[in-house]
Amino acid sequence: MCSVILPKPSSFLSCVVETMGNVRGFYAVARGNNVGVYNTWDECKQQVNGFHNARYKKFNTMQEAQSFIDQSKGLPGSSMAITATRARPIRNPGFSRVPAPQPTRFISTSATSRSGSSASWDGVPVVYTDGACSSNGRKNARAGYGVYWGDDHPDNVSKPLEGSAATNNRAELQAVVVALQQAVAKDLPRLTIKTDSQLIVKSTNQWMQGWKRKGWVTSNGQAVANQDLLKEIDKLMGQVHTNIEHVRGHAGVHGNEMADQLAVAGAERYNKL
Repeated sequence: MCSVILPKPSSFLSCVVETMGNVRGFYAVARGNNVGVYNTWDECKQQVNGFHNARYKKFNTMQEAQSFIDQSKGLPGSSMAITATRARPIRNPGFSRVPAPQPTRFISTSATSRSGSSASWDGVPVVYTDGACSSNGRKNARAGYGVYWGDDHPDNVSKPLEGSAATNNRAELQAVVVALQQAVAKDLPRLTIKTDSQLIVKSTNQWMQGWKRKGWVTSNGQAVANQDLLKEIDKLMGQVHTNIEHVRGHAGVHGNEMADQLAVAGAERYNKL
């Protein structure tokens, strides 16, 4: 066993250090040279060694690892891009919208849906969704979501998240629910949803069918988080042929930037019930 000494440790900057070597697992790097999920300690170590206030942890499942990264967006210091080459501030540093770095092996830049290859989706209506949350995971959290169809589009949405469970993940999921509900109301046969949430992409494109077979529990027997929203997404995707793709957050993608603005504006109006 060995330990990593981090400068100026804080209670919210916890880390778990595993036995060194190529230990298999899902190593989530929430703060380091390149944020992402890695499958060996050696890969993880390259991202956190020498990085001030690194935040990382090993998990048994990909969902837990990605959730750790998403939840870490609301921690102090998460309002800047975490890469070795650039640090780009977001518009409102109080909200947990963090630019995503270049993807790792577990992060696809253009994940296709369960419905087929991305080439078959040319010309299909595209909507961007996003969620935002200040003080993510805390009692004073405020969350909102945005749905962006186009500049000055009448169906654009900017709303606070309903209910007392204000988290970034729920805001991201609610945005997808609303976009799909709009597509059903429009009687759209097909729709492409673009999101910067890796958790949504992985959940809908890879994990959902397995969760349904197992009664909405994870591989380690725990109940799937936010399954009320995930079940609603699954139901709506049965009514609209849907392609959910990942886009890099805060990378100059106009639709993503606009959805982000709508989400942040919605979160600013949040009032816990």
